Amino acid sequence: TIIGWGLYGARCIEFLFSSRIIKAFMIVYSLVAVLGATMDLGMLWSIAETFNGLMAIPNLIAVFLLSGTVVKLVREYFDGEGKG
Repeated sequence: TIIGWGLYGARCIEFLFSSRIIKAFMIVYSLVAVLGATMDLGMLWSIAETFNGLMAIPNLIAVFLLSGTVVKLVREYFDGEGKG
């Protein structure tokens, strides 16, 4: 699983930035994996929960910005329902 997530992350880095950064990402990823395996479990869960919470921020912003579009599409769908 750790290897799979590392490769997945490398592909994401390549897509977002460039393939030149992949080596640096893999080095940092490997160091973080070793650090995570040796640190206090409570601290590890706190860090994981913090970063999972931070990932919600751009998603919530996108939901807010797209809410008008969603309302419009839902209204169009229900207005056209039953009309063939």
